[in-house]
Amino acid sequence: MAILALDQGQTKTVALLLSKDGGILGTGWAGGASHFKDGLAKASEKMQEAAEKALADAGLAQKEIEQVCGGIAAANWPEEVEMLRAELKRVFYVEKADVVNDCVIALRAGTDSDNAIVLCTGSGMNSAVFVNGKPELVYNNYIDLYDQGSEGLGARAFQTVFESHMGCRPSTSLTGRLMDHFRIHEMDRLMLAFYRNRLPKPLKDVAQIVFEEAAHNEPAALEIIYRFGKSISRYVTGAVERFGVDPAEFRVILTGGVFKNENPLLCETVCSQIHRVYANIRIEQAFYEPIIGAAFMALDELGPKNDDAHRRCKEEARKRGLVRY
Repeated sequence: MAILALDQGQTKTVALLLSKDGGILGTGWAGGASHFKDGLAKASEKMQEAAEKALADAGLAQKEIEQVCGGIAAANWPEEVEMLRAELKRVFYVEKADVVNDCVIALRAGTDSDNAIVLCTGSGMNSAVFVNGKPELVYNNYIDLYDQGSEGLGARAFQTVFESHMGCRPSTSLTGRLMDHFRIHEMDRLMLAFYRNRLPKPLKDVAQIVFEEAAHNEPAALEIIYRFGKSISRYVTGAVERFGVDPAEFRVILTGGVFKNENPLLCETVCSQIHRVYANIRIEQAFYEPIIGAAFMALDELGPKNDDAHRRCKEEARKRGLVRY
């Protein structure tokens, strides 16, 4: 019998089959989805597709799945979690299905610490907090729209271009880059497409343009990255204050595709802004991919974090390349 671990975000869906002794039996990938944006049917379809590929990789049949542990995008509120749990039970024919927000498994993948916070910046952004080994907070919809990962960076770029057009800030190369990317070369039309959610390409793609221009020392692009990093650092300092945890015992985990960018400014800004308030907090890039966090959470129910099953899972994750660097 096997445990099915799932990681679903807007960019991709990953499935992993796990034995109770920590062995990784198979993995599979499918496109991303969100029940909130794309509907439950599509989100479920992508999870099933990834699971089928993992089963094929492992040489197992679906009936051999005993339980499911999923970190799923937009699992934000109790009714959403229950809806997703019911769907996983239905499509995988299991009695036990655990669902958490995808940023929770990203946090678990990043640390064994009982007191930690994750800044998970992918297509969107979320943050989860562990206190004394228990998930105490997921920021969910409280994340500012301009902090929403790649989409937030994209929105900040549009804001900068519009302000430049109005003469409120200097001209920027981002204007031409955005017009060329979206093939809209009239500012009014570009502005309306943005605000009416009718852009012909995904907003998240603009983040890469921002990083490319920053690599050429474009002041506006560098300022966007700096302000983004400064803003998302507040979720960390706010959590320390809210829960009264000892900063020296608190771990900050950085994960998600945005933090993989080679430009050092974002990571350095986040670290410096946090350390301006709490100099003794330890900040780390997550080593394992979030799907391994889902596997860890399933194993956590079976034994301590330092047992043989956890060690085997970590070893096999490294061998399979399920790591971020």
